[in-house]
Amino acid sequence: MAEPGLPPYTGASGTGLWDARSPRIPYIEPSAPTRERVEPDPSFVLEFSTGQVVTVTGRGVIGRAPRDAGDDASLQLVTVDDPGRSVSKVHARFDVDAHGLWIEDLGSGNGTVVVQPGGSPVAVHPGERTPVGVGAVVRLGRQSFSVR
Repeated sequence: MAEPGLPPYTGASGTGLWDARSPRIPYIEPSAPTRERVEPDPSFVLEFSTGQVVTVTGRGVIGRAPRDAGDDASLQLVTVDDPGRSVSKVHARFDVDAHGLWIEDLGSGNGTVVVQPGGSPVAVHPGERTPVGVGAVVRLGRQSFSVR
């Protein structure tokens, strides 16, 4: 006699139960329960030559008087104290994404330069994203910040 709910088949054992070793029944390896891995939001600490320390976690603008050019309330505005005015009012844009921190010059008067650890200075061209690694120094005019 077959088990209720299971149709009989010719390979059934003499008891009427399905034979689990039958080649007609595919074996599926049980898998371990999967848990979604949640990556922490990356953040970077900028230590300015002025003594200011800022933690950045997303998009933002750096300058003497940075402002939001759009309606993005999440944009981080980082003001650099620069009495000598070597840093433009809106000097550079930055962002933190899955690849890390990057910076882009916004056509500033005195430019932006990135010096990676053990590397040579690299000028950041307006409109061009430049990656900034941990340990790098970024020069904004006569001011600078290190990344950790």
